[in-house]
Formats: sequence, structure tokens, C-alpha cells
Amino acid sequence: MESARWLSVGLALVAVLAGGPVAAASTSAPPDEELDLTQGVVLVDGVEVPVRGTFAYPSFGLGSDPVIRGIVHGVYRLEGATALYYSLTEPTQGIGSGGTNAFPSDLQDPGLYDYNMATAVELLDVVGLQGYRPLAVDGRALTSATGDLQAEPGELAVAFALFPELPDGATTVDVRIGRDVVAEVPVGDGALTPVVEEPAVLLGQGWPELPSSDRIAAAGTEGTVFGLSRRTADVEQVARTEETVEQVAVTLDANVVFDKASAVLSAGAQSTLADVAADIAARGTGEVVVTGHTDSDGSDTENQTLSEQRAASVLAALEPAVGDEVTLAAVGKGESEPVASNSSDEGQQANRRVTVVYSVQEGKR
Repeated sequence: MESARWLSVGLALVAVLAGGPVAAASTSAPPDEELDLTQGVVLVDGVEVPVRGTFAYPSFGLGSDPVIRGIVHGVYRLEGATALYYSLTEPTQGIGSGGTNAFPSDLQDPGLYDYNMATAVELLDVVGLQGYRPLAVDGRALTSATGDLQAEPGELAVAFALFPELPDGATTVDVRIGRDVVAEVPVGDGALTPVVEEPAVLLGQGWPELPSSDRIAAAGTEGTVFGLSRRTADVEQVARTEETVEQVAVTLDANVVFDKASAVLSAGAQSTLADVAADIAARGTGEVVVTGHTDSDGSDTENQTLSEQRAASVLAALEPAVGDEVTLAAVGKGESEPVASNSSDEGQQANRRVTVVYSVQEGKR
């Protein structure tokens, strides 16, 4: 009776993931059970199964391939690691032996991990601009093995992955699974219970046993932490910003910031430069490099001079407001570093630019 009740809830979840009913299966839960995805849990006989988001992706990346569907159950801080729990299925064929491979070869990383581990998962801290891959000991990932992910149609196989510890300030992360991303998953504390010692676990039977503290301590973090970049732009597209955990690069559209063939700042440039200066004052450190660039119209000498003058004009506008923690340098590159072809008006416009690059203080990244 207990397994039947869990199967009923599992089928209901699969129906939700698939966007419709499961063929030849009832999706209604018994009266003493509650299915409520809007509250973040599935309550079964008083036991909470967390639901933090759902995902779906074609197994081999093509629209005609079987679609893997699943649930992210949560991200949790442990001693020395971070645990991700999720479950997945293929509603019509199931997964594992005789069914669909949830993580085919193109989703595995032979350079960092041994094969046959569920390593196509990442945690993305989009605020702290850091990404995390699963921990490993001698190439053996601290994740579920792909062979343990066995589920018939209408069942969800539960999986786990262990990652490096997250920074204390990380309250949510994005979770990439296969070819999909579940955004803003809250970070909790402690492993999920009850624990099942069997390696293959279906949703509703409990949670897989995680590697021991000794194995976690033996795992190295080399290759498991990587930087992210964030790209933003203001409404008028005057300034485009690319930020990593260590550095900010602002690209100013010289077509807006300056009059044509001039190094005189336009009136509309002042508020944009004030915003850039304020961020440098708040977070910048070391040298701020201002670099002018032009298109290929005119002579090399003329373009070199114009690029130097424009860089100097931006520096002069920033200098009074950037504070004492940084120094500024102005450089002109003329037409020597195009980012687009000068054979079109659009390309020339992209090449007319001034960049402002500065490092970010460690405690303010």
C-alpha cells in the first residue's frame, strides 16, 4: 500500500513535468496525501519532499530526442561540501537499462571525471560570479553513478552531487542539469533524510546515502571552481559592462559619448560617466585603464591621436570622483584593435569606443 501511494504521487509529478497526463496511469493522489507544487513541497503521509524547480531537455540535444524531465529538490550546505539532490525520468520510456540515457556521452567530461558518473550538473552563483562542478577523488566524481539512475515510465530516479563549499553570502544558486537551468534555488543546511543505503533510489523511498566525511575531505577542488561573467547595458546602450569576479570592463559607445570626430564629451555622457566613477569609487582597486579606439576612416596618425584624446577626456571626467584607492591611465589604440569589420557602417560604429577596465576589491566582489 505504501509503495502504491508513493507511485501515485510520482505519477502525478511526472504528469506535471510532462505538461499533461501520463498515458494509462492515474495521477490522482489518495485522500490522505497532498500534491502542492506551489508551496515548494510534496507532502506524502506527513513527509515533505522538497520541490525547488523543474527542468527538461532532449537527451541528445535534438528536438526529436526523448525528453528528460526532472525536479530539483534542493541545495544544502554540508561540512566541507555542498549537496544537490534532484530526480529525473523519461515519461514514456523510463531511464536506465532499456530506457533513455539521462546523461549521454556528450554531456560527460572525460578530462575531469571518469565516465559513467552523473557529472553534467553545475551550481552557478550568479551574484558572486562563481561556478562549481562536482568534487572528485582520483577522477571518481562524488555524484550518483549513471548506472544507478534506473526508473520505469512514471517513476523518478533520485540523484545527488557534491560540490565545493559555497561562500557564506550565497543564499541562492542556479542549477544547471543536462541542458537546462533551474534558477534561484535556495541554499539550505544539512543532508536530506531518511537515507536509503541502496544506490538506486526512487522518489518517495528516501534519499541516497552521500559520500563519507573522509571521502569529502580527500576531494580536491582543482578544476571544480570556475569564474562566470555578467553582461549588462544601460537602457540607451551608451555603456555595456562585462564583469567577472575580479574585474569590470565598461565599453562606452563613442558615437554617443562624443561628437563626430571630436574628443569633446557630449552632454548626455555625463550621467553615464558619473555612474562608472561611482562604481570605481565603491569597489575599484589598483590601476584603472581608459583606452580609446577608432574605426579605420582617416589616416593611422589621425586615428591614433583621436583615440588618445578621447581616452584623456574620459579620464578627466572620471578622475575627480573615483577616490584615492585607484590610479588612472589613458591609452590610445587608434584603429589597431577592431571588434568588427570596418567594411560596414555597423562595424565602424562598433569600433568607435572607449573602454574603462578596473579590478574589484576582494571583499566587494
